[in-house]
Order: sequence, then structure tokens, then C-alpha cells
Amino acid sequence: MAMNGLARLLRLAAGAALVLTLSAPASAVPLPEIPEAKGEHCVEDPAVMRKKHMDYLKHQRDETMHQGIRTTKYSLKQCLECHAPVKESGQAVAQEESGHFCKNCHVYAGVKIDCFECHATRPEGNANFHPMVTPGGVSLNKARDDSGALLNRVAAAHSEQAGANQ
Repeated sequence: MAMNGLARLLRLAAGAALVLTLSAPASAVPLPEIPEAKGEHCVEDPAVMRKKHMDYLKHQRDETMHQGIRTTKYSLKQCLECHAPVKESGQAVAQEESGHFCKNCHVYAGVKIDCFECHATRPEGNANFHPMVTPGGVSLNKARDDSGALLNRVAAAHSEQAGANQ
């Protein structure tokens, strides 16, 4: 009889917890603040971009790095041109600062951003080059028309360096 009473008490407590959970206001966790973009429209519907932006960015990265194809439609640089909020000083908000376009949603979703380990976190004015460091001071502006050849030279220099260190 005592076990029956305990089981009944546990079911009652579980039911009460369920009722309290379901009756909690939906706004208990605030949604991330999404700064308004500067452009007229995005390259895709915003609902699609929220769901698939990482796929577009990875595909763009692979085409650029492995095939030498450099376009702007889904480039991280192009995203930041429209989506980097600007402080009162006129300078764009950096990724490590509160209010950065990417950071707001990624913190909310608990997703690590690794793009900015190599890439600038905000627009860099009129810079028309990739921030990659190249061996021998190769100018990326001159080699931009043939990104594949540049990347092959970088890989070859890296291989030579690795061979010399053995």
C-alpha cells in the first residue's frame, strides 16, 4: 500500500511539473537580436539563409580553395559587407563584440563560429584580396586572376619547407 501511494505521489508531481512547464511564457528565453542589413535584399530568402547559410559558405569555400573559382554571391566577405553592424564611431562591430551579426544567433544556438579564425570579422574598406599569408610575399592582387595557380605555389612552397625541416 505504501508503494502504491509513493507511485501515485510521483505521478502527481510529474503531472504538476508538466503543467508548469507548458504554462510558462514562450518568451522565457529571449530571441537573438538580428541587426538590419544594409542592402536592399539578400542573395536568398532570409528563411532559407537562416537554415542553409553554412552550406552555402562551405560550398563557396571549397570552390575557391580547391578549384580556384572566386565569386561573391555566397562569400563571407560579401555577407559582412551587408550584415556587419556599425558602431556610433562608424567602425564595424567585430565578431568578439556584443552585437556582431553572426555572434548573436550563434551564441543563441550554441554553435561555435570558426570562420573568423582566418577571416576578418568585419569589412576592411576596399580590400580586394584574400588575407592569406603567402610565401615570398606573393601579391594576391596580381595573382587573383589565377587563384588555382597561386594556391598551387603556396602548397609547393609549404611542401618544400616541410621537406627541408626533415
